[in-house]
Amino acid sequence: MNKLRWSSFVSLVLAVSVAAGCSQEPAPSSGTPSADGGAEGKPVKIKFHADGISFKKEDLDPIIAKFQEKNPGIQVEFVPLNEASAADNVKKIDLLSASGEQLDAILLPDDRSYAQRAANGLLEPLNELMKKEGLNYGDTYKIDTSIDNNYYGFPGTFRQWFVILNKAHLDEANLPVPKEWTWDEYLEYAKKLTKGEGATKRYGTYFHNWVDYFMLGLWNQPEKNDLVLADHTVNVDNPGVKKSLQIRHQAELIDKSATPYADIISQKLTYRPLYFNQQASMMPIGSWMIGEVGGGSEFTASFKTVFAPMPKNKKEDPNGYSIMSANYVGVVSTSKHKEEAYKFLRFFTTEGIPMMKKYLSSWKKEDTAAALDALINSSKNPEMVDKESLLETLNNSKSITRQMPVSYTEEINKAYSAEFELMLLGKQDVDTAQANSLEKIKKIVSANKK
Repeated sequence: MNKLRWSSFVSLVLAVSVAAGCSQEPAPSSGTPSADGGAEGKPVKIKFHADGISFKKEDLDPIIAKFQEKNPGIQVEFVPLNEASAADNVKKIDLLSASGEQLDAILLPDDRSYAQRAANGLLEPLNELMKKEGLNYGDTYKIDTSIDNNYYGFPGTFRQWFVILNKAHLDEANLPVPKEWTWDEYLEYAKKLTKGEGATKRYGTYFHNWVDYFMLGLWNQPEKNDLVLADHTVNVDNPGVKKSLQIRHQAELIDKSATPYADIISQKLTYRPLYFNQQASMMPIGSWMIGEVGGGSEFTASFKTVFAPMPKNKKEDPNGYSIMSANYVGVVSTSKHKEEAYKFLRFFTTEGIPMMKKYLSSWKKEDTAAALDALINSSKNPEMVDKESLLETLNNSKSITRQMPVSYTEEINKAYSAEFELMLLGKQDVDTAQANSLEKIKKIVSANKK
């Protein structure tokens, strides 16, 4: 049924496109193509489509070379996706599939896009290949990718959320590095860190336009931390949703201590330039920034970055709960080389990612302490990364219990984001935004619930 649904989806995407203008070492692959080559002894060629910003050619080349050294019968071509956003990269994958492009192994940016493409049949179920290899998933990976007991992919880079802060700005405002704080205290910090007016104004904080930043008061909850739960229960009346709205409303519309959302969308602002150019003093972000805050080829680190845990909603809440997630890689169901793609992704998500010295991986056998040292030391100015506060934050963080999103989560998030944006643009208040979101999402769930 999944493949039938994907076929219908592909036909729709293609029609629209035309109208618009047209470790355990993975076991050797078996079947017709072998590890020594294709049916006629020629190497099997597979393609790996992934985000070209997070994974550059120079990052992937050594990984692919090492894999091909171990598997001379398989050649891997990295195809970078360089669209404007991660969501656009996913749309590009959908369009490539609809147009009949060769897709073998793909990377998806989050659990929402992964769950939807597992449901509509783009991703191949991997249970049989895992069984054939003898893979014990739970002993290998930190993030559970199963959906109804089926695995459609593996977790890639490991992401833990925290807050990064400009230490010079903290010192200037005589503020200590937080070890435990609430969102109300975070907003007080933002006010004290804000400085100046007009075009040269420095904001105390920045919240990006990802849906993650619309759920800050919900995603720090140990459980029941999504808009719709796995059993299709609508969770929009959760106090964490209201807190999420209040955080952004207070910072941007009342305190004027956060970069205005209107500027973010009209000027297509993004977080790296604002942080490195010291136009924003602090921001919640993920662990992919650990190596970057020490500076690199794109941005210079001219100040020290310190780290703090994600704020909690109330003082009595437990400290340190954080979003811990991953990006996802999977084998495309239409691939003619599923076993070879599977074997490459197993290598990429175990030995491969640590070779980059750029991100933490979701592989349980990774030496995390060594990986952190490698991330920091690979930056141009490792002295600008405050390792003490980083370790304090990481060692005292606890993972929230994250469910795999329902397959129609993208539709839910779109409806919720639309109401959230109206609030940020001053067109409705917090209560109206929550009430409208609840009404719309109930209708979406009713239409999708089986």
